[in-house]
Amino acid sequence: MVETKAKGRKTRSAGRFGTRYGVKNRKLVADIEEKMHADYACRKCGAIKVKRIASGIWKCTKCEATFAGGSYVPQTPAHLTVLRAVHGEKVAIAAASASVTPAPTK
Repeated sequence: MVETKAKGRKTRSAGRFGTRYGVKNRKLVADIEEKMHADYACRKCGAIKVKRIASGIWKCTKCEATFAGGSYVPQTPAHLTVLRAVHGEKVAIAAASASVTPAPTK
């Protein structure tokens, strides 16, 4: 006898397209929509209440903070890279200013 597998949800959010547009395109749409509808933390208050209003516009439903981000995620990988670079520069400047001792005044 042939084993039958349990019937599961294989199509995710792209199931509404049926058999149209191809497997790859449906999978890409489902991946993007999962990221878009995931829970994200607010930059201002830290609550996990950020929702997408429009393409690139995100709003925290708790503190009402509205900010710009990526089309599908609030913080894009490029944005995180820039934040790391800026943080590194701030640390370097702080270390340089701490190592310079002020001249004594007369």
